Amino acid sequence: MTAIQGILVLAVLGISAPAQPKSEAAAEQRFFNIEDAVQHRVELSDAELSVLANDDLMRTELHQDPAMPKPTQDGLEAGEVHLCRSGERDLVVIGYGAQFVGANVGPFWIIRDLKTGPVVVLSEITLGLVIETKRSNKCFNVEAIAATAAEPATKEFRFSGEKYIVYQQQPRKSAQ
Repeated sequence: MTAIQGILVLAVLGISAPAQPKSEAAAEQRFFNIEDAVQHRVELSDAELSVLANDDLMRTELHQDPAMPKPTQDGLEAGEVHLCRSGERDLVVIGYGAQFVGANVGPFWIIRDLKTGPVVVLSEITLGLVIETKRSNKCFNVEAIAATAAEPATKEFRFSGEKYIVYQQQPRKSAQ
């Protein structure tokens, strides 16, 4: 990443990161990117690793050169978030390291741990994810941020009741 691209990305991330509410949720991480570690890392359970192994994006990542036989904790970082209800465990999972990260982007997953078991509700290759303060179907919206040589771009995802779907996609104008 060139210095100008880095500055542009940091400017966009600063603009995109929503203000933190003043509550116990204020300590919860709302912004995730491939260049910074997850602030409050949690371990993935075997069930969570299993649903990742069956995700299309992860299967694509597993077949890279060199191939990974199945996902393990190695190269994955997860942070707990509360997307819908405070008592539910939701995870943002980021693929790190040479086996995952490409030029300025990497894989991100959101896993919801439901009573029936964990479910991948979002998988996206991007630079960063922002958990927004607006909601759809009782869950926080999510914004994915990517950067090209020309300009940053965003995708807004809204929860459909089962998974996150793209609501809006657009280039993002840099701050002047």
